[in-house]
Amino acid sequence: MMNRQSEKITALYCRLASFTEMDNLTAKHQMDRLAAYAAENGLQNPEFFCDWGFSGTNTERPEYQRMLHEVEAGRVDNLVVVSLCRLGRDYMAIYELMEHTLPLHHVTLHSIRDNLPQQKPDGKMAAIYEALRTSFFKERKGGRK
Repeated sequence: MMNRQSEKITALYCRLASFTEMDNLTAKHQMDRLAAYAAENGLQNPEFFCDWGFSGTNTERPEYQRMLHEVEAGRVDNLVVVSLCRLGRDYMAIYELMEHTLPLHHVTLHSIRDNLPQQKPDGKMAAIYEALRTSFFKERKGGRK
């Protein structure tokens, strides 16, 4: 019989604001990075949640909402993103997710590009804020959504 901890998934969240034939390679690269990170760090039961063709300014994305449902149901142990901006571009929604929702449900957030610590969030808002600010600043310079 599996123990309760091993039944939890590692949510691999990916998003692209647009999705055309040319974006297939970018989407695959994002998914490959997430899968490789999970494997390299021993994160169990990876499951993809990918919103292709959705702006990060709106949190009403189908796979984002499905992932949130899994988090709130207590079925997620880790959430992995390539960068925080992939979660979204609504600062308040991301703050709520990082400071309240994930800690409440004991989910560890991993952001590959932002080098977030691999530990459960515990009020280290200064580090989280700096990673979030840096990520959004980098992406804004490129004019992405």
